[in-house]
Amino acid sequence: MNKKVILFLLIASLAVFLLFAGCGEQDDVIELHFATFWPGTDFQVSEGHEAWMNDIEERTDGQVRFVMHAGEALLGGREIYEGVVAGSADLGTTCPSYTPGMFPVTEAFELTGMQNPNALAASMTVNEGYKVLKEEGLMEEYDDVKVLMFWATGPGDVMTTSPVESLDDVEGMEMRVVGGSVSAMEELGVTPVSMPMSESYIALDSRIVEGILAPTDTLKGFGLAEVVDYVTKTPYLYNMVFMKVMNQQKWDSLPPDVQEVIEEVSEEYVMEYGKLRADHTIEGLEYGKQEHGIEVLELTSEEESIWLEKIKPVVEEWIEKTEDAGLPGREIVDTVRELDEKFADEHGDY
Repeated sequence: MNKKVILFLLIASLAVFLLFAGCGEQDDVIELHFATFWPGTDFQVSEGHEAWMNDIEERTDGQVRFVMHAGEALLGGREIYEGVVAGSADLGTTCPSYTPGMFPVTEAFELTGMQNPNALAASMTVNEGYKVLKEEGLMEEYDDVKVLMFWATGPGDVMTTSPVESLDDVEGMEMRVVGGSVSAMEELGVTPVSMPMSESYIALDSRIVEGILAPTDTLKGFGLAEVVDYVTKTPYLYNMVFMKVMNQQKWDSLPPDVQEVIEEVSEEYVMEYGKLRADHTIEGLEYGKQEHGIEVLELTSEEESIWLEKIKPVVEEWIEKTEDAGLPGREIVDTVRELDEKFADEHGDY
């Protein structure tokens, strides 16, 4: 056999070896498709989810690789949970309240009248509350997924196209409202319109709705500062829960060491997400004021008392409805209130 043939065979053998070695290396990578309704430019993705993903990728030495599908590119806000259950996405983040009635126990964390001082306290409350209530057998609503973490917005405000300074100003107003705030806003005379946050800009711009009850980070993150003119401070009306869940079969297929890393990072990021949202709530309001001339209004103490009196029956009505459905509504609310008080004391000054 001449030297040229030998050289050719060596080169061919090396090429085949590298090809299969490369394939083996690729097969070792676990690719996870992540769906969210937040646009890629929103801080929740660019500073929150990206950091969470990067930490997991680094701590697994590149064994895990995420593919982000932001801005409803893969699944709409209302479709994410069921899409994760079905395996259309490996994991996703969305709001339980986008599918009313599907998560009855979780509704308790969005009820009015809690201390709810900021997003950090609210996030710690809901994540710990899930664990406590799960141990008591009260979180069956998430049995078809692997729950990674919960977090929350903390307080939100009434943001409108016309000034709101009294109950008369909101009576009859059509407003984007979701979750546990719906009943409270109905008590105030508002006509709630349910829709994902991703649809709110168009709805406000086209005057399908006249306002929205939401945290002020949305003024920048979702561009709402361009389509509202006033913010009325109403922190006692709002809290929105978020969840990060994974397809159960996908989770079960992961190596135990990878599962351990994902759980460890997720637990750390409850606090990180809470801090991030608290910071951006302040930043979003400043952005709205400075860049778009939004006027911030506060109710007089007398007017605020009228609003609080109006919404007082909401929690008791929720308890009664929940107990009629066979769930211990009062026990659930007592648990939420206890944790709300605990984490408000710990993080209220953040």
